[in-house]
Amino acid sequence: MKKLFYITIITIVLSTTAWGMDNTTNTTSIDLSQKISKQDIKKINLAHAYYIYGGNPKRAIALLKPYIDDKKNIKARYIYASALSRYDLNTSLTMLKDLTDEGYPYAMETYGEKRTCDLNKYNKSCQKQGYDKLLKTTYITWRKANPEELYNDAYQQYLDIPEDQRVNKQHTWYSNKADKLLRQCAEEDFFQCANALQLGYYSVKNRTEKQEHEYKYYKDIAKKILIDVKNKNLIPSYIACFDKTKESEYTVCLTHDEYKKMLDNLAIKGNLRGYSDLSYFLFNNNDKYGLTHFVSFYQYLLYPDVKLPNELKTSYDKAIKLNNGLGWDLKMISTNIKPWEKLYNDKKLNGFFNKVNQLSS
Repeated sequence: MKKLFYITIITIVLSTTAWGMDNTTNTTSIDLSQKISKQDIKKINLAHAYYIYGGNPKRAIALLKPYIDDKKNIKARYIYASALSRYDLNTSLTMLKDLTDEGYPYAMETYGEKRTCDLNKYNKSCQKQGYDKLLKTTYITWRKANPEELYNDAYQQYLDIPEDQRVNKQHTWYSNKADKLLRQCAEEDFFQCANALQLGYYSVKNRTEKQEHEYKYYKDIAKKILIDVKNKNLIPSYIACFDKTKESEYTVCLTHDEYKKMLDNLAIKGNLRGYSDLSYFLFNNNDKYGLTHFVSFYQYLLYPDVKLPNELKTSYDKAIKLNNGLGWDLKMISTNIKPWEKLYNDKKLNGFFNKVNQLSS
């Protein structure tokens, strides 16, 4: 059963990322004003892409400026504040402080442990439970309340079980509690749970007929979740079978046609990171293309004049058509502003840094 325990740990490591739900156009989310339109959401998501992938914080700032005065536009305010840190650190920190006070965990992480714990709202909590526990609790609270974040109560309860208690005393299977929770969230179309169960059954030697049935059942559920993109922002590189000569029984591998179907579904749902990653897997492993010829989808989306092979362009144009104007969003991640802080605080480099910012304006 050591194998099961080892595989379970791997599953947890690959599953601790927060996955976003398919609610890109939800205009009643707690991090968007109810007055905001679908076109506005597209602009906010595009600004996010320019900041994260396009290396163009100025463009992101310009796109987001119309939305930051409304306090309900938390996502826009956070991306704006992060992008602004390079040009106006003081204003950026003021905005991040406000967002941290409002309980936005991504801003709290960017704002930093010391500054967050110095705030009246969090000072006692930091002293009592520590910053890391506070941050984790804040993330869970946020995901429970925000329909744009995927929160599964059963899976969260599973993660809260101490690792050594997730398997039974004999180390032959999950504990009763862990087993029940994993089955529950697998039936609720949560990839990590279906995958954990199929991994568990895979590790059982000399499976009985019933266990073989369960193994195939949960592996099929995991495959269907992937193909239909039921968990948005699930990064294909975590599960893609890169070595086709070593097809693994425990890795959830799709056929080429299934991956193509998944690619179309990623486009329909506007999953920018997922579509870009899976495109790389499908096209960069094609003998027609080498690494020097591959252009990522997000590069094409942000800079449509970029040159790329005909077959790749055909696929990307199809994706934009399938998306049908929904827009392309990214899973929110916390940003790091420490490099800009160091440059601002370094008297020797500060002047040079400001000149570089002026030139890039």
